[in-house]
Amino acid sequence: MHRRVLIAPDKFKGTLTSRQAAHAIRVGLQRAWPLAQFTEIALADGGEGFADCLVEALHGKSRSIQTVDAMNRPCVATWGELGDVAALDIASASGLAQLQVDARNPELTSTFGTGLILRDIIARKFRTILVGLGGSATNDGGIGLAAALGFRFLDGQGNEVPANGAALASIVRIERPPGSIASRIVIATDVDNPLYGPEGAAHRFAAQKGATPEMVKRLDAGLRHFAKVVTQHVAHDFSDHPGAGAAGGAGFGLLALLGAERRSGFDILREHLQLDRLVETHDLVVTGEGAFDATSLTGKAPSQIAQLAEAKGRRVWAVFGRCDIANAAGRFERYATLDGSVTGDLETHLERVSRASFELAGREASG
Repeated sequence: MHRRVLIAPDKFKGTLTSRQAAHAIRVGLQRAWPLAQFTEIALADGGEGFADCLVEALHGKSRSIQTVDAMNRPCVATWGELGDVAALDIASASGLAQLQVDARNPELTSTFGTGLILRDIIARKFRTILVGLGGSATNDGGIGLAAALGFRFLDGQGNEVPANGAALASIVRIERPPGSIASRIVIATDVDNPLYGPEGAAHRFAAQKGATPEMVKRLDAGLRHFAKVVTQHVAHDFSDHPGAGAAGGAGFGLLALLGAERRSGFDILREHLQLDRLVETHDLVVTGEGAFDATSLTGKAPSQIAQLAEAKGRRVWAVFGRCDIANAAGRFERYATLDGSVTGDLETHLERVSRASFELAGREASG
């Protein structure tokens, strides 16, 4: 029987989508094993591409909508329709990748554009709404998102504050909109960080969104203050809840203000893509991502599918753009990293991944 290979990578952030990476890995492996049988799937764990993965796997429909980006500029975003389930990436409207480096400022960015999409989806009365939290440019605790749904965040003079990270410290009162949301809202995260503190949203993620060290301190203080105000109105403190710090605290806002529940993004894909069955029906799993580092071990897709494959008694290999931790060999039977610069056009990136995959396979027979 010829080798049966399941190719299931996450994105190579900034260079290749999950689907492009899967195809490139297949091209390389197929050069070494021309008689093997390959299955390609795209993975995401709550970050960019989460909704697209579900749409593709479940033969759903991708919908476009006019909204605004994290700096309140008009943009077009997408979400997925999956029967009575809708799937949305926060990065589609409020993503970091949409902003030039000199425009990144988590005190000024907002999740308001994502809230506009969510408002439209809620009006369509889906049974469940899945919100992937990853890749955001924001640190607003979710107030932008909530403001788009009718919440009012007021300062000591009764004025509405701007829906951004800088305004969190000035909120003293929250007014809820009338009515309730009939849809079940589930946030999908690949991180379990709390809202604030050394492992919270600001200290862990704000620097990559453009924050200076002083800005990080102000943002963390703002999130602490906001949590206290929310607790007064919601009567429950979600600040230590796993995932509260996702997407600059948007996880907290969704949990506390909208009654969302949190699930691992990978577990959602595992269920909908029937990953257990796929792994069981293949001899080898090949995964990968742009950077395998310490955060990869905290719920991200390549590490998760490696654990699943091991539990099923299947071999697992990986291709990484780079590997920053020493114990990757303990998680993967074999792995390869790319040589050279991360710069270059799409064809260059595809060829580099294909070459690394070919070299990973070596001359091992396919039968």
